[in-house]
Amino acid sequence: MRYIILLASVLLLLACARAPHFEEYDEVDVKAMNISERSTVSARDIDMGAGWGSAGGIRASSKVAYAPAPMEAMGEDASTANFQERMVNYTGNIHLESSEPETVIDTVIQRAVAKGGSVINRRNGFVSLQIPVAQFRDFFNYILTLGKITSKNIYASDITDAYSDNAARLRIAEITLARLQELLAAAKTEPEKLALLKEIQRVSEQIEQGKLTEKELLRKAAFSTINLWARNTPVQVVPYRTNIRAFQWLARLPEMASLGKPFELNVPQGFIETENSKTKWSTASALNTELIAYEKENNPQGTPDFWANAMLEFFKSKYSAELKTEENFSLIRLQSFEPEPEVFYIAILKKSDKKTLKIAVANFPNLNAEQKNSEAVMEVLRGAK
Repeated sequence: MRYIILLASVLLLLACARAPHFEEYDEVDVKAMNISERSTVSARDIDMGAGWGSAGGIRASSKVAYAPAPMEAMGEDASTANFQERMVNYTGNIHLESSEPETVIDTVIQRAVAKGGSVINRRNGFVSLQIPVAQFRDFFNYILTLGKITSKNIYASDITDAYSDNAARLRIAEITLARLQELLAAAKTEPEKLALLKEIQRVSEQIEQGKLTEKELLRKAAFSTINLWARNTPVQVVPYRTNIRAFQWLARLPEMASLGKPFELNVPQGFIETENSKTKWSTASALNTELIAYEKENNPQGTPDFWANAMLEFFKSKYSAELKTEENFSLIRLQSFEPEPEVFYIAILKKSDKKTLKIAVANFPNLNAEQKNSEAVMEVLRGAK
């Protein structure tokens, strides 16, 4: 009975720990932060889950950045610290246009690394950077000078109380563990020892989770995140002469409609065949990427290289367009100018002849789909006969 009472006391001690807590700022005075041309700022919270016992542990929104906290604000009196001393993490988002977007991203990465930062993620036209919090303001302002800014914002969350609560629960758990170990040393019967060992294992797991949470919160207090989207400046060109009737079929290429006799290719890895009929051959991936292929009458007659260059000129006023040539085909990559761009690959196989053009068109609904599906599509095109 004595051990049951002591064990109940230990469990009551654990229950006294406060639930996870955090505070939000509904608005951050960006002017006070000296950010150029006042940015839009709103609150973004951190989902602390249901405490250490939750399956997910601490989960932070992918758009929450990691920001400043003087180390003195991380002690026991952190919850009473003033605004300047609290642990507030920031994320900055910037969308800009440039004539050389990838060069801008390369420049930003080099500067970030030189300032002690690192790259979290990079893909076509996008980079996510982890920046030491002391560099956040200056680095954000620096990026604003590298192109035409189409949008920018900053989000903030206060994690001071989350850190303090976690530290309190961690201290209680460590005290509890020490007491359980004392009880185990004094236990006489096997049932008592088994019950205590089970509790020791559970509390030890809580301590481990608490230390991981502490490490993550300290990382967020030391670093901020800046996400940069860079796209080509829309080219102001004279629209293509659509009154040339023989070229009007080019406008239908992004419609993903078969413009001739279906032409069957191998099904790319990660795709399934969605149609194989007299009117259309198509495949699709789980990410909604679609690939179609067909043979079109080569009229007016032109070489594959001619038609590839004609497509490039036709689309460059409506898309970011580039031409790539490989042994088996010429490929035009089109990227729309939306913030979440759509991408097309239009390939003309060089095995086309004077009578027919063999054309394949892939539609990627976003850059993530292109990143994950493009290599499978390219492998099929390289092996096309």
